[in-house]
Amino acid sequence: MADNNTHGAPPRRTDAASPQPPEARRTGRGGNGRREHDVEMIVAWVSFAALIVVMALAQAGVLVHVDMDDARQRVHSWFSAPRYVQLVWIPVYLLLAVWLVRLGNGRRHARRLGHIRFTMLGALFTASCLVGIGWVVAWAFKNYPASVTLIVVQTALVWTLWFLSRRDDASIWGWAPFSLWGSWLIVETLVDVARAVTYYVSKDGAMGATGQSVATIALALALLAAACLARFRFDDWVFGLVALWSVVGIAIHLMDVSKFTAVVIIALAAVTAAFMYIPWKRVSGRLGEIEPQRRTPTPAQREAKRSLDAPHVEDFHADDDADVAGTDGRREGASR
Repeated sequence: MADNNTHGAPPRRTDAASPQPPEARRTGRGGNGRREHDVEMIVAWVSFAALIVVMALAQAGVLVHVDMDDARQRVHSWFSAPRYVQLVWIPVYLLLAVWLVRLGNGRRHARRLGHIRFTMLGALFTASCLVGIGWVVAWAFKNYPASVTLIVVQTALVWTLWFLSRRDDASIWGWAPFSLWGSWLIVETLVDVARAVTYYVSKDGAMGATGQSVATIALALALLAAACLARFRFDDWVFGLVALWSVVGIAIHLMDVSKFTAVVIIALAAVTAAFMYIPWKRVSGRLGEIEPQRRTPTPAQREAKRSLDAPHVEDFHADDDADVAGTDGRREGASR
């Protein structure tokens, strides 16, 4: 065959050498889409690391500020978690780190927020960390109105993350980090509110033992009731573990202050633990309805599991169904 390049012109570019369209460049491995994703993850990791550092400084007493001229700052509420109970921050941060790694590996694909180059999950997580930093600083400097407001906002953000993540990912790695974080933030919210109320009520003198006992038992009962609601309404068993860990720690801490209050709280915790975690169906068939019903995965959750965790499993199941049915229509539908 004769060569068509008779005028000495350079050969035309092939498709492989042709430049990519703008859309492909934006979404390619080295394009703007990749850089935007990296920026989102960098911001999330930096804010998360800053939260850990600030929390560590607060727990070590570096950020704690006490006005020795204010006698009310030396008055403590009974509903206060001792130091070892606050070690729950360690598994909280570990699970959140695992969740961030999963998010960075692209196992979650959420829609971007319009022109903002952040996903909903990434933006909410970063906002939660930043608000958490503000809460720790406000609490360390005994600014009770600001600390209570900020921790309420942070708790709302974390539970929003729990809802969005659980909606799309039914695995334990999708919702357990936010359940653990959010349930502990609820405990911290109750502690902050109890401390603020004790501070302002003590303006004319320390709060009486009877009032402290009634308030502590009421707060413990409210926390355990919320744990039961999470267990039986949403099949969230992590909330109950955090609630039991917290109230038992508070009760043990109160043994030298009020044995009556401590014993009542431990009894409430024991009843709640039995109610939530004993397999009643094995004890008696009539008591099987007490156990929470397993949540059926939504179509979005099933689709996410097929496309992300096991992208080809549905094809094998479809072929099996076609073989069992033995009809050409079922085979055609499975092949599609």
